Amino acid sequence: MSSLKTLYRHSSHYLGGRVAVMLLGFISFPVFTRVFSVADYGTINLITNTVLLLTVLSKFGFQHSVQRYCPEGQADGGPDTLRRYYSTLFYSTALLALILSSIFILSLLFGAGRLYGVTAGATLILACSLVMIRSLRSMQMNLMQVEHKTRLYNGMDILYKALSIAVACALLFFWQKTIFAFFLGLVVVEGAFLLQYLPVLARRHLISLNMFDLGFLRTAVAFSLPLMAAEISWVVLDSGDRFFIQHYMGPQALGFYAAAYGIAIYLQDVLMAPLQMALFPICMKVWNTEGKKATQDFLARSFDQFVLVAVAVVCVAIVTSRDVIVLLASRKFQQAHTLLPFLVIGLVLSAVTIYFRPGLMIYKRASKIASATFYASVLNIALNIVLLPRIGLVGAAIATMVSYGGIVVFLAYQSLRVLPYKIEFASFARYAAVGGVASCLVALLPIETPLVSALVKGSLILLLYIGTLFAIDGRVRTLLTQVWGAVTGWLQSSSEPALKSMPAVTERT
Repeated sequence: MSSLKTLYRHSSHYLGGRVAVMLLGFISFPVFTRVFSVADYGTINLITNTVLLLTVLSKFGFQHSVQRYCPEGQADGGPDTLRRYYSTLFYSTALLALILSSIFILSLLFGAGRLYGVTAGATLILACSLVMIRSLRSMQMNLMQVEHKTRLYNGMDILYKALSIAVACALLFFWQKTIFAFFLGLVVVEGAFLLQYLPVLARRHLISLNMFDLGFLRTAVAFSLPLMAAEISWVVLDSGDRFFIQHYMGPQALGFYAAAYGIAIYLQDVLMAPLQMALFPICMKVWNTEGKKATQDFLARSFDQFVLVAVAVVCVAIVTSRDVIVLLASRKFQQAHTLLPFLVIGLVLSAVTIYFRPGLMIYKRASKIASATFYASVLNIALNIVLLPRIGLVGAAIATMVSYGGIVVFLAYQSLRVLPYKIEFASFARYAAVGGVASCLVALLPIETPLVSALVKGSLILLLYIGTLFAIDGRVRTLLTQVWGAVTGWLQSSSEPALKSMPAVTERT
């Protein structure tokens, strides 16, 4: 299927960028967990999630409208329609960010920060400036996705991450090792990235106030409102437990949880971010050009292959959890390793939801996504209130896993009613069984050194998993053969220009 190849080509572009960003995170994560105390690391995580919630409110789901309407405007109405759509969404986002940031800063003057244990007013005000910056950068990055500028997207994403780490580390090591210095580095870099791209949008007349269209804004609000509600619920589902951990157990426990969650997020990013960026635009293209049946086949095949990879990732993460925590976060975070298996499973389940969103988006039933996420966030809050006081941090991790499982079930039920496609449950069970057996065998190896243990155990699990499935599953065998053929073909094609450019060698007579 050409659409499946397009998905993997675009996903590979995004994956390359996400892997590079993840590697940068693997560099910065050990640095920050060693510079800050466990409690300070927990406070940073709490402030970050507060900024995230305000940013989601500011975007109002308009980033989804960029992906939904801008391709139509570009195809049907020409550049002026695209400019009208994008300018309206951009300035609406900026206005909302300004209003919400101002309200939050005013609330801090009356001591709102103390409600969740953060009293560093200057740091909170500084961090609040990220709301405007990140809301508008989201609009920029979504436009790049719509226009399939994957290389530009990745380049900016990698450079932004690298510079953020470099500037934050410079301030921490050469100025002061404080939370304020950390957030100052982020504001400087992210603000610079926003400002340098604005002239590009201005030259294309994509941020012209004259293009602001109140009529289109009403259309975008109607489309984005349920998605914004879903995104808020998703943030509560993903981050709300931090506030409960702070309340019940304090910043020290929050630091342990944040470290384990951060590692799980890196794994989720590798799985989810590339597909999330590529899947829906390609689904829309297949739907518009090839029809319903092709879209169903595309989703079925890509979902099966996603689960194949996801099971391997979960198995490696569970077996190497202690080693990974010690290597990345240092031994002072070691007790957080018991949380990692639950969190990894939960976040992989959250990645599964991307395969049940396209049907609801295509049939304009985004309210179902909002409902599912809302119910899951309520479940997560209830489980945290019940489990945290009784079994501690593991309760929060279990709540995350169960809540994400719930949202997958709800979305699958709603999505398959409007856009049904075949789900290979037998194959999924086979993947899980093979991965489980491989994990149990490898976990018995008595390797003490964390680095050696993680590398050896992770590699052995992958070898056993891939080798066994290659032997017993014909579809996996075919897929791996195709992947190998594609890789070798790419290597040969990339080496041909180099060979042609070499000077010819003639035999002397």
